[in-house]
Amino acid sequence: MIVVGIIAIFAALMFGVNSQTYGASATNVSDQLSADLNVCKMRAVSTRRWTRCEVTPNTFTMMQWHLTGMQVPLVGGTCPPDCWQVVSVDNVGAGVAIWDGNNTVCVTSPCALAPASANTALQFDIDFRPDGSSTGGTIYVADPGKNKTYRVVVYKATGSSYARNSW
Repeated sequence: MIVVGIIAIFAALMFGVNSQTYGASATNVSDQLSADLNVCKMRAVSTRRWTRCEVTPNTFTMMQWHLTGMQVPLVGGTCPPDCWQVVSVDNVGAGVAIWDGNNTVCVTSPCALAPASANTALQFDIDFRPDGSSTGGTIYVADPGKNKTYRVVVYKATGSSYARNSW
Protein backbone atom coordinates (compact mmCIF):
# COMPACT_ATOMS: atom_id res chain seq x y z
CA MET A 1 0.00 0.00 0.00
CA ILE A 2 2.86 2.40 0.80
CA VAL A 3 4.58 1.63 -2.51
CA VAL A 4 1.36 2.36 -4.44
CA GLY A 5 0.99 5.65 -2.54
CA ILE A 6 4.55 6.70 -3.39
CA ILE A 7 4.02 5.84 -7.07
CA ALA A 8 0.78 7.86 -7.07
CA ILE A 9 2.59 10.88 -5.62
CA PHE A 10 5.33 10.65 -8.25
CA ALA A 11 2.73 10.29 -11.02
CA ALA A 12 0.86 13.37 -9.75
CA LEU A 13 4.11 15.34 -9.74
CA MET A 14 4.98 14.26 -13.27
CA PHE A 15 1.62 15.32 -14.73
CA GLY A 16 1.15 18.43 -12.60
CA VAL A 17 4.48 20.13 -13.27
CA ASN A 18 3.33 22.03 -16.34
CA SER A 19 -0.31 22.75 -17.09
CA GLN A 20 0.54 24.20 -20.52
CA THR A 21 0.94 21.90 -23.48
CA TYR A 22 4.37 21.51 -24.94
CA GLY A 23 5.24 23.99 -27.65
CA ALA A 24 6.14 27.63 -27.83
CA SER A 25 6.06 29.99 -24.88
CA ALA A 26 6.23 33.77 -24.88
CA THR A 27 9.66 33.54 -23.23
CA ASN A 28 11.10 31.21 -25.87
CA VAL A 29 9.60 33.14 -28.78
CA SER A 30 10.91 36.49 -27.53
CA ASP A 31 14.38 35.02 -26.96
CA GLN A 32 14.37 33.45 -30.44
CA LEU A 33 13.13 36.69 -31.99
CA SER A 34 15.91 38.61 -30.25
CA ALA A 35 18.50 36.10 -31.51
CA ASP A 36 17.10 36.30 -35.07
CA LEU A 37 17.29 40.09 -35.01
CA ASN A 38 20.91 39.93 -33.86
CA VAL A 39 21.62 37.56 -36.77
CA CYS A 40 20.05 40.14 -39.12
CA LYS A 41 22.42 42.77 -37.77
CA MET A 42 25.46 40.50 -38.12
CA ARG A 43 24.42 39.55 -41.65
CA ALA A 44 24.09 43.22 -42.66
CA VAL A 45 27.56 44.00 -41.35
CA SER A 46 29.26 40.90 -42.75
CA THR A 47 27.71 41.06 -46.24
CA ARG A 48 27.75 44.89 -46.43
CA ARG A 49 24.12 44.81 -47.56
CA TRP A 50 20.96 46.20 -46.06
CA THR A 51 19.09 43.42 -44.27
CA ARG A 52 15.37 43.57 -43.57
CA CYS A 53 13.64 41.58 -40.85
CA GLU A 54 9.91 41.29 -41.48
CA VAL A 55 7.74 40.30 -38.54
CA THR A 56 4.15 39.04 -38.84
CA PRO A 57 2.01 37.44 -36.12
CA ASN A 58 3.24 33.96 -37.04
CA THR A 59 6.47 34.34 -39.07
CA PHE A 60 9.85 36.02 -39.05
CA THR A 61 11.45 36.57 -42.48
CA MET A 62 15.02 37.72 -43.11
CA MET A 63 15.76 39.39 -46.47
CA GLN A 64 18.79 41.15 -47.92
CA TRP A 65 19.04 43.97 -50.47
CA HIS A 66 20.60 42.94 -53.78
CA LEU A 67 23.27 45.70 -53.79
CA THR A 68 26.17 46.25 -51.40
CA GLY A 69 26.94 49.59 -49.74
CA MET A 70 25.22 52.23 -47.68
CA GLN A 71 22.89 53.46 -50.44
CA VAL A 72 19.33 53.41 -49.08
CA PRO A 73 17.12 50.79 -50.79
CA LEU A 74 14.27 51.99 -52.97
CA VAL A 75 11.11 52.70 -51.01
CA GLY A 76 8.74 53.01 -53.94
CA GLY A 77 8.76 53.09 -57.71
CA THR A 78 10.14 50.38 -59.89
CA CYS A 79 12.41 47.80 -58.38
CA PRO A 80 14.29 45.22 -60.42
CA PRO A 81 13.28 41.60 -59.84
CA ASP A 82 14.63 40.11 -56.63
CA CYS A 83 15.66 43.43 -55.05
CA TRP A 84 14.92 41.91 -51.65
CA GLN A 85 16.15 38.32 -51.58
CA VAL A 86 14.66 36.03 -48.93
CA VAL A 87 17.37 34.49 -46.75
CA SER A 88 15.31 32.58 -44.19
CA VAL A 89 11.80 32.21 -42.79
CA ASP A 90 11.08 31.13 -39.19
CA ASN A 91 7.63 30.22 -37.93
CA VAL A 92 6.39 31.21 -34.49
CA GLY A 93 5.31 28.14 -32.53
CA ALA A 94 1.68 27.38 -31.77
CA GLY A 95 0.25 28.97 -28.66
CA VAL A 96 2.11 32.29 -28.95
CA ALA A 97 1.69 35.25 -31.28
CA ILE A 98 3.57 38.41 -32.04
CA TRP A 99 0.94 40.97 -31.09
CA ASP A 100 2.30 44.17 -32.58
CA GLY A 101 5.35 46.25 -33.41
CA ASN A 102 6.12 49.94 -33.61
CA ASN A 103 9.07 52.20 -34.36
CA THR A 104 9.28 53.57 -30.82
CA VAL A 105 12.04 51.99 -28.73
CA CYS A 106 10.37 51.17 -25.39
CA VAL A 107 13.16 50.52 -22.88
CA THR A 108 11.32 50.84 -19.56
CA SER A 109 8.00 49.32 -18.57
CA PRO A 110 5.14 50.20 -18.86
CA CYS A 111 5.28 51.03 -22.56
CA ALA A 112 2.97 53.85 -23.61
CA LEU A 113 2.22 52.30 -27.02
CA ALA A 114 1.72 48.69 -25.84
CA PRO A 115 -1.12 47.00 -27.74
CA ALA A 116 -4.46 46.31 -26.09
CA SER A 117 -5.27 43.56 -28.60
CA ALA A 118 -3.38 41.48 -31.14
CA ASN A 119 -2.80 43.03 -34.57
CA THR A 120 -3.71 40.15 -36.89
CA ALA A 121 -2.68 42.16 -39.98
CA LEU A 122 0.79 42.94 -38.60
CA GLN A 123 3.66 43.33 -41.07
CA PHE A 124 6.44 45.16 -39.24
CA ASP A 125 9.87 45.72 -40.83
CA ILE A 126 13.14 46.53 -39.15
CA ASP A 127 16.01 47.42 -41.49
CA PHE A 128 19.65 46.94 -40.55
CA ARG A 129 22.29 49.04 -42.30
CA PRO A 130 25.75 47.76 -43.27
CA ASP A 131 27.24 49.82 -40.42
CA GLY A 132 25.21 47.85 -37.83
CA SER A 133 22.63 50.52 -37.01
CA SER A 134 18.91 49.93 -37.54
CA THR A 135 15.55 51.62 -37.89
CA GLY A 136 14.82 50.37 -34.35
CA GLY A 137 11.57 49.56 -32.67
CA THR A 138 9.71 47.39 -30.20
CA ILE A 139 8.00 44.07 -30.92
CA TYR A 140 5.37 42.75 -28.50
CA VAL A 141 5.00 39.00 -27.88
CA ALA A 142 2.28 37.31 -25.78
CA ASP A 143 0.44 34.05 -25.27
CA PRO A 144 -3.30 33.97 -26.11
CA GLY A 145 -4.46 34.68 -22.55
CA LYS A 146 -1.88 37.47 -22.24
CA ASN A 147 -0.63 35.76 -19.07
CA LYS A 148 2.98 36.18 -20.22
CA THR A 149 4.02 39.31 -22.08
CA TYR A 150 7.44 40.16 -23.45
CA ARG A 151 8.80 42.90 -25.63
CA VAL A 152 11.82 42.73 -27.89
CA VAL A 153 13.62 46.07 -28.11
CA VAL A 154 15.85 46.93 -31.09
CA TYR A 155 18.08 49.95 -30.54
CA LYS A 156 18.59 52.38 -33.43
CA ALA A 157 22.22 53.38 -32.93
CA THR A 158 23.69 49.95 -32.22
CA GLY A 159 21.13 47.63 -33.85
CA SER A 160 21.28 45.39 -30.78
CA SER A 161 18.13 43.62 -29.65
CA TYR A 162 17.08 42.44 -26.22
CA ALA A 163 14.06 40.58 -24.85
CA ARG A 164 12.42 42.31 -21.88
CA ASN A 165 9.83 40.91 -19.50
CA SER A 166 6.39 42.63 -19.57
CA TRP A 167 5.18 45.57 -21.65
